[in-house]
Amino acid sequence: MKDKKNIYRIGILSIILAILLVNLFFYSFAFDAIVVTLGLFAIILKKEKEFILDWTPPLFLFYVYELLRSRANNLAEYFSRPLLDQVLIDWEARFFTISDQIPTVFLQYKYSMPVGENFIPTNLEYFLFFFYVSFFWFWLIVGFMLWKKDRRVFKKYIYGLIGFSTFSTLIYFLYPSAPPWFASQEGLLPELKRTMYSYNYLNTSGVNLLKTYGGNDFAAFPSHHAAWPFFAWLFLVKYYGKKMIPLVIIPLITIFATWYGAEHYIIDSIAGMLLASIVFLLINADWKKEYNFKFWVRQKPD
Repeated sequence: MKDKKNIYRIGILSIILAILLVNLFFYSFAFDAIVVTLGLFAIILKKEKEFILDWTPPLFLFYVYELLRSRANNLAEYFSRPLLDQVLIDWEARFFTISDQIPTVFLQYKYSMPVGENFIPTNLEYFLFFFYVSFFWFWLIVGFMLWKKDRRVFKKYIYGLIGFSTFSTLIYFLYPSAPPWFASQEGLLPELKRTMYSYNYLNTSGVNLLKTYGGNDFAAFPSHHAAWPFFAWLFLVKYYGKKMIPLVIIPLITIFATWYGAEHYIIDSIAGMLLASIVFLLINADWKKEYNFKFWVRQKPD
């Protein structure tokens, strides 16, 4: 028995070593540090076997998804798929105009530094940056909490998230979508700054908190910055109860930061939250009985 525990422990340490080697020689990925930390926690909790069995397949699928997402625009260009830029601006202007401007333009010109000057973040931008980077760890922390509570719930959560993320990749290929900052560079919007990327907020020289395996600048609609934290929050409320409702501040401010930072339109965020909500309802429905889904109460197994 002890030998088996040691084997699983070696397995976790091997995964950690592989991640570190990939980061050192190939790609740096913002999620990796969290995965390493969770693996170490599993060793401390003496749940090495469960971690290997439950986390390795979805993490592998997640890395595959990230690589596919990063190549979606290359495929879109190869097949000459149309870029959604003016269409998104028109939708945004039709439904969310503030003082004759779309929200991103209004927010930056009212609350940020004048365009063209060397960017020095305000206190508001420091605040928003903290929530913006929570996108990279919040869903994983929630996953770990659910895993400790109920491994079956964790599997619904993690495979649901990977499932709708992979579906989104198909959308990014068929209909690549430009964020506001790119539309600004194309002259479709007034000049905008990528405020979440324009300053080394934490003085982390050599450590990029916002780096992924391969970025895709044309994966704006639907927004995963909206979908992932909102999906995680829905699971928290369902399986941990009403005390988790105040944590809705995390997805909401994260989403607001993407508008302010010119990374997403409001319409992107609505699409992301709608997608997350549909998948959440589908995977928590009782298909064997008459649909009796209760949002606040965890369903007890028969």
